[in-house]
Amino acid sequence: MKILILGDTHAQDDIFLRILSAEGDMDVMLHTGDFEGSEFVYRELTDCPFYYVAGNNDFFTDAPYERIVELCGCRIFMTHGHRYNLHAGYSDLQREAARRGASIAVYGHSHEPVAEYCKGILMLNPGSTSWPRQENRRPSYIVLTLEDGKVISYEIRYMEPLEQ
Repeated sequence: MKILILGDTHAQDDIFLRILSAEGDMDVMLHTGDFEGSEFVYRELTDCPFYYVAGNNDFFTDAPYERIVELCGCRIFMTHGHRYNLHAGYSDLQREAARRGASIAVYGHSHEPVAEYCKGILMLNPGSTSWPRQENRRPSYIVLTLEDGKVISYEIRYMEPLEQ
């Protein structure tokens, strides 16, 4: 199962369209919030299941702030992350994912990509497609592959920014 993970798109949908074109067919898409109304655009443009959570800038949505998604035998805890003290690291978030029985935590908010294990939990933050904050300032997302309850691969992928 091929899963596209993105977040912090902030209603700037042009890079989302480039990602869809670059990646081709996905089985599932996850969004970590701060879509600012674009969840409807994403739902229309994808032919796969689409799961999302609200971020701190999603004022007019009925999306939950957190959710559990079961995919291919893996339990995934999704949250935007703004309620988990991320400026001090992701240990609070990792503990909450473990408490909920998740093997994967998907989050956003920091606009900096992360893909690493912490105490047995795969921590995945796709960064931001709109306002990346990591050193190279390139829009980023993650492609995760799951099979039979196992993580097969995960990769942070980068796009070239659009010309201003």
